[in-house]
Parts: sequence; C-alpha cells; structure tokens
Amino acid sequence: MANLTQFCEKLNMFSNYAIICHVRPDGDAVGSALALKLGLNSLGKNADIFCEDEIPEKFFFIEGMSEFSVFPNKEYDAVVSVDCADEGRIGTLFDFYKKHKFTFNIDHHVSNTKYAKENLVIDSASNCENIYAVLKELNAKIDTKIANALLLGISTDSGQFSHQNLTSSPFLVAADLVDNGADINKIYYENYKRKSKQKAKLFSLVCSNIKYDLDDRLAFAIISEKTIADCLANSDDTEGIIDFVLSIDCVEVAVSVMEFGQNRYKISFRSKGVNVNEIASRFGGGGHVLASGCMINGNLYDVLDKITSTVKQFLA
Repeated sequence: MANLTQFCEKLNMFSNYAIICHVRPDGDAVGSALALKLGLNSLGKNADIFCEDEIPEKFFFIEGMSEFSVFPNKEYDAVVSVDCADEGRIGTLFDFYKKHKFTFNIDHHVSNTKYAKENLVIDSASNCENIYAVLKELNAKIDTKIANALLLGISTDSGQFSHQNLTSSPFLVAADLVDNGADINKIYYENYKRKSKQKAKLFSLVCSNIKYDLDDRLAFAIISEKTIADCLANSDDTEGIIDFVLSIDCVEVAVSVMEFGQNRYKISFRSKGVNVNEIASRFGGGGHVLASGCMINGNLYDVLDKITSTVKQFLA
C-alpha cells in the first residue's frame, strides 16, 4: 500500500514523539496510542502518550495504561494523533498539536478531515488495525503488551467482532495478535461480561424507559446526569446501552442521548443500515456509516425533535 509506505517513511524520520488520543477515550483510542508508543519504543525511539481526559479505570487491566499524561511539559520532534476524526476530538491538546511543524494523523473514520501534515486515514473496523499495519510496515516487533493493546481496540470498536460492516481484516489481525500473546478471553471478560452493581442499576433504569418514535423504527436511550449520580455510576458505565437498544427487533436507528452539563448532550447513533454518519454530520459530528456521534446543545425535547426529524429523512 503506497500511502502506508510513504506515511511510515516520514513517520520513521524522528526520534521523539508525542502521541495524542481523543477526549473521552474508548478502547480503540487508548489501545492505538499505547500500541504505537510501545512499537516506537521497540525501535529505539522515545514516545509519550497523552489524553485530555483521564483514562477509564476499566482499561487498566491492560499493562501500560498508567503511562498516559494529561499535558506535555517538553518539546517533541513530531506529534501523532490517533483515532481522532477532526481537530475537536483532540480537545485542548490541539493548541499543542498545531504548534508543531511535523504532525501525523492515523485514523479510521470516514468523516476524517485530514487536518495533519501527514494523514493516514483507512476505513476499517478499528483504528488499531491501522496501527497494526503501521507497526508492521516499520518492522516493529509485536510483543504481548502491544498485542493486548491492539486487540483491546479491535475488540471494543468491532463490538467483539459482531458489527454488521466487518470484513475479514479484523479477524486476521486478531489471529496474529493472539499468536503473539494477546489474551482474548480476559479482554472479552473485562469489556463485555464484567459489570458493577452500579452499572447494572443504571442499565436497568435507562433501558426500562426507552423512548420510541417513527413507528418504533427509532429509539432513544436518555441518560441524565441525575440518573448516573443516583446509581452511584459514571459515564463509562453507559457503555453497551445503545447496543442493547439497537438489538430490539423493530429498531433501525438507536440513539443514546447523554447529558453533559446543562442543555448539552452527547449523542451516539447506531444503525442497522441507515447512514448515521450523514445524520451526525448535520449536527457537526461524524464517524462511521453505522456508528457515529455528535454534541447538541438545547432543551432536551428540542434535541429529541431535531434528531427525530433528521432521522425521518433517512428512513425509507
């Protein structure tokens, strides 16, 4: 792949890197950043990893997650963003990012705005597949630590290899990672089976109050800050709710509406066929064809009405 080869030739020119993943990091973001850091370290290079937000505690079973910092306190030869579709996803660290002459962007979202000097954007189930390709091109050894970080991202962003748009690629990469020491059983348990009492209560409350519209083809899971607080839970505990909503037979588009401050909502879209990337883009967001997100400000009922009227345009 010419683009991959040329990108890696340029990436390999430096010896000191800052690697940044997106705000409110998920498994693919932290897995991408950590695996790239470890891979560059194995080639004798220095690399530090950063994220504006704290890394969720649930990912700390992966060795190396404690190495993330909030903000750089020194200069770097080059800065690499991973799993960031646009500048906004980098958050406040974008001011640091844009000051550098050599910027790199490794991502898998079809909505990526190619904001860096050098961009490697390949539509795939997870960005960790792209990091894997980069490390292979650089001839970095995939050890157990790297394999676990990469498999974390592939597993979480593919819905444990269940999403509708999967190709053979994530399975082939995962097989190689398992051969190199990745513990797929532990990754599956920690991300899909293990649940706290608080998460179970939150899941029960939210899913018992699903709101349906458009002849039940659209469904909303509405998650208020109060509900999260009442359950003694946190925003990480909401993971999996939207997948449950989409699994309901009649639902074609599922929407998670999570309160993030007064009259501010984090919207996540999932679909069985409708292009929700186009829907999210109407609100300044984006992502993938079947999984996208955005932020919307306003009164909750106005937000729901806006989403409903937009989704209606895409449902045949």
